[in-house]
Amino acid sequence: MKKHTVIVVDDQKSVRSMIKRWIESDPNWEVIGEANNPYEARDLIIEKQPEVMTLDVHMPGMDGIVFLKKLLPQYPMPVIMFSSSTTEGAGITLEALEAGAFDYVTKPIGTQESLVEAKEDLISKLYESLNYNVSPSANSQKTNSFDSNYKRSKPTFKRKFILIGSSTGGTTALRKLLDEVDETFPPILIAQHMPENFTALFAQRLNSDLKVHVKEAKDKEILQKGNVYIAPGNYHLGIQKLGNDHYTRIFQTDKKNGHRPSVDVLFESAAEQDLACECIGIILTGMGSDGATGLLKLKNKGCLTIGQNKESCVVYGMPKVAYELGAVTYQVPLEEMIEKIKEIASL
Repeated sequence: MKKHTVIVVDDQKSVRSMIKRWIESDPNWEVIGEANNPYEARDLIIEKQPEVMTLDVHMPGMDGIVFLKKLLPQYPMPVIMFSSSTTEGAGITLEALEAGAFDYVTKPIGTQESLVEAKEDLISKLYESLNYNVSPSANSQKTNSFDSNYKRSKPTFKRKFILIGSSTGGTTALRKLLDEVDETFPPILIAQHMPENFTALFAQRLNSDLKVHVKEAKDKEILQKGNVYIAPGNYHLGIQKLGNDHYTRIFQTDKKNGHRPSVDVLFESAAEQDLACECIGIILTGMGSDGATGLLKLKNKGCLTIGQNKESCVVYGMPKVAYELGAVTYQVPLEEMIEKIKEIASL
């Protein structure tokens, strides 16, 4: 049986050797080349034509971000970044994702548990990269398929909350989606699979670029329109009613579907509070199935639900499972999603 192929790019030989051992511990994968800088990597890609590349962001001669921007337009392929969990590492990784990287693995901190976790994460993402949509319409320029008068119209929101779940490819998808959101929108709660340090920085970057206020959610914040609340890494985000107001709920119960924050937990919290009829639930690109059962619970209680379509997803995993489960009311391309939200806002 032919094995799937990877090249490993890192300036430290010991790290390359470790990653190679991890990859080749799975009989379906082999490392067909190693490079310690982007120039060697470029030559290897041309010669070997690997299916996937792992890439460190800190390398001599050319950093990983510049390399990605130069490489991917010519050789589109899934690139899995190796990132440190520091704030600096998180910032560079977010840049890499915006530059077109497929996903990232957080470098282990040296404990046996972190080594096992990083290895399992890498193998999982290698397999998911085989479903990578190399040129999704989500990564294309925004379309102008709707006339300007329609775009300028201010919807009347009868639905009081918008709940969004996303994973692989979600950082880019969320940026594109939220770019068209303004202060007239109801509060938006987001569960994006992302570790600690990453979520606060991601929220800060969005907040500096978008028209609405984006923040990493804190516990018991009153939900206000024109605000976006991102679940903090390693914590679940929920919604709760206290008196006549609705608040965020931040808590740290067990992981669900292997994730904390979990999309299912966010969706289920609204269903349990009998808020489904007041919500629009959205599931975006991502690997796995997190969010599908929660979205179905919302839909069954009167929530209007939207799933990102296959063609615009980086990975059509979470939306696919939700759609096949019957949890998706409307399946649309990412670039048409805001218009769909406006269309159904008053329902």
